Amino acid sequence: MAEFCLECFNKINETNYSKYDCVMSSDLCFCEECNEIKKVVIRIRRTFIDVLLEYLIN
Repeated sequence: MAEFCLECFNKINETNYSKYDCVMSSDLCFCEECNEIKKVVIRIRRTFIDVLLEYLIN
């Protein structure tokens, strides 16, 4: 799986996530876009609304 730092992740996906919106790696990893060693995005946090809608739909 590709690993991107938050800045590169936002640039590639045309989003504006903050570090609080994402689960970041606990250790430093190699960003495949900017070729620097930084914390990378593991996944996007699910909000309460996302969980509630998923529950109501299923």
